[in-house]
Amino acid sequence: MKTKVYAFLALAALAVSLPADAKKKAEPVKSSGPKSEYSFKHKSTPIGLGVYDTTVYPYYGNEVSTLTGTILTKQSNPLTRVVFSPAGNTYTLVEIDKKGRTEAKVMATSTNDKEIKSLDRKHLGMPIEVGYTPDARNLILATERGIYLIDPRTFKPVRELKASITPAVMIMSPNSYFLTLTDGKNVEVINFEEGTQRKMFKYDEPVNEIFFSDDSSMLGILTADGILEIYDTRAFSLKQTIDELGQALSADFNFDGKYVAVATSPTTVEVINMLRDSERETIEAPDGVLTDVIFIPDSQRNTILTYTVNQGVKAKRMYGLEPYYGKLMADEVADRMNEWLKMMPGESMEEYRARVNDASRAAQQRLFEDEISTRLADNMLSMSSITLGKYDRANQLLEVDFSNMPSILLPVPETDLQAFTSGDDLSFTDAKYGILPNDNFELIYAKVYNKSNGQTYLFDNLERRPLSFMSDDDNVVSLELIQEQQLQEMKLEQLRREVVEQAKSHNVISDNTNITVDSRIIPDYNANGDRILNYEVKFSYEVTPEFSAVEDFGPGKYHVDESGAAQSMLKIVKEAFEGDFAKYMKPGKKLKANIYGTADATPIIRTIAYDGSYGDFEEEPVRQNGQLSTITVTAKDGIKENPQLAFLRAIGVQNYLVNNVSNLQQMNPDFNYNIDVSQDRGSEFRRITVTFTFVDAL
Repeated sequence: MKTKVYAFLALAALAVSLPADAKKKAEPVKSSGPKSEYSFKHKSTPIGLGVYDTTVYPYYGNEVSTLTGTILTKQSNPLTRVVFSPAGNTYTLVEIDKKGRTEAKVMATSTNDKEIKSLDRKHLGMPIEVGYTPDARNLILATERGIYLIDPRTFKPVRELKASITPAVMIMSPNSYFLTLTDGKNVEVINFEEGTQRKMFKYDEPVNEIFFSDDSSMLGILTADGILEIYDTRAFSLKQTIDELGQALSADFNFDGKYVAVATSPTTVEVINMLRDSERETIEAPDGVLTDVIFIPDSQRNTILTYTVNQGVKAKRMYGLEPYYGKLMADEVADRMNEWLKMMPGESMEEYRARVNDASRAAQQRLFEDEISTRLADNMLSMSSITLGKYDRANQLLEVDFSNMPSILLPVPETDLQAFTSGDDLSFTDAKYGILPNDNFELIYAKVYNKSNGQTYLFDNLERRPLSFMSDDDNVVSLELIQEQQLQEMKLEQLRREVVEQAKSHNVISDNTNITVDSRIIPDYNANGDRILNYEVKFSYEVTPEFSAVEDFGPGKYHVDESGAAQSMLKIVKEAFEGDFAKYMKPGKKLKANIYGTADATPIIRTIAYDGSYGDFEEEPVRQNGQLSTITVTAKDGIKENPQLAFLRAIGVQNYLVNNVSNLQQMNPDFNYNIDVSQDRGSEFRRITVTFTFVDAL
């Protein structure tokens, strides 16, 4: 059974990332040059792999180690489960003694063999399984008595969840919608927010694996009869069945959900293209004892397959795996359509409605799709062998075959047919490509020149079915709502101008500070599978570099009132939320607030005093440069590093919002902190940004 913690993973260039003191002891992996396979030897065969971001931790017997063999902990009894926090600061293990009694312990990752807490089995019951929520704010403990959410600071239960089965394994979806359990024969999906059962699956064969895709859109259930069932997580309907998977020991989706790896025996792994599941690559592991298989993307988004073998771990770069072209295109089309749907500077609503309508929107999306897919195809014709096929006399169409794409039917008059003797005589210009549902490319437009007769023929299939096969009408926002959102943004822009002018008149900021507001409607689904529309509003500012130390945060400053730019931006937020946006501030409604605090690379030579006005923070989960980790700031120790300074700027924003926006606390706000420390020096890198998402607002 799989034993990894689900997170967004990277093993950058397969460099082994270790805790600070472990780095002093571990030997680096030696390599004479670029490699595609890496082997890590251990004294025992791992029963599973714990993972945190760039670090893989095998565990076996009573030990947890790094990939290179440095021991993190050695317990008195054998381990049954090890899970690392998504923030990387702790890991939780379950050990079992000779009498069958289990104990769950929380360990510090940064200090070898340091136990933080043994969880209370006297009151909560004998531990069976452990995990963490994806935001690292809670530990999850399953015992024979129930499932508990544990505060990772106090280690007290804060919530109990009811399940119909006692889990041998439990995982959470990366979007926090679902806690999924299996007892080996049944799989139960629980709506995590509501604590209610969403779905129950029953199997005749043992369940060897349950796992989610990174985007939470798919749940995989692998059974011992060699069958993988893949369910979409909106309706939990069966999306795909892949069979002939041997013993089906372990499995994982790659990061973009195009491929799945399955350990089909103790010595073989099959990597399967789920869009064309007959395409399977078999990886032999003669020294295998395959107990765990995981995909890890590196910093260049190449996929690395990592798996356990006899007395070790192996990692293999999967150079042959193609990107998920359809998803790449869909994401870029969505971003570009979002910009196209915005009102242009100076555009009136009447002009906007004339420019943006159902027909023009569909046409523009098609143009973006064709442009992006053509760029992704990267001139596939130049890599193709071209041959000529049959001729349809009735329709005067000549079949032209490609070695790497579907054939096309080229309009050729029968009188010209004798000039078509070889595919080598044909050259193609102005080629455009599309993407098929199986993620293959197809030629959709080209001018075809035949050097045998000097004639040019036009192939035009631009009206084929577009990429929108990937989405249904539920992902389309009506023009009426978009127009309403644009009107709201116009009001927000007017408010921005008024606040900025007032701030300038009081010399709080000058023309050197530029505050921007942006908004959009985002189609989504809730954990019950219902379609919802989220309303996202972003506030940000930039200050001309030579004025930023005066109008924004000065060196070592973190209070909002010490930045004229931050004050002005947050005043816009306050007046908007207490004014036109008040209709979205409904009691109990969820509001996600992502606050981005930044700092530059100027080193802190002397400790900066922290006045404690926001409280002390011990291992608070934050995203630092995109990676989930933790941060500690206390009044006693002060500010010694730039990330602490950036964090306090983000906390200052939350403090302002809570204390000054009167209708915020009636909602269900979820504050998340994102800190970025620039590689450059300069006051212009000390700004803040806030993005609000009103969930199910429209």
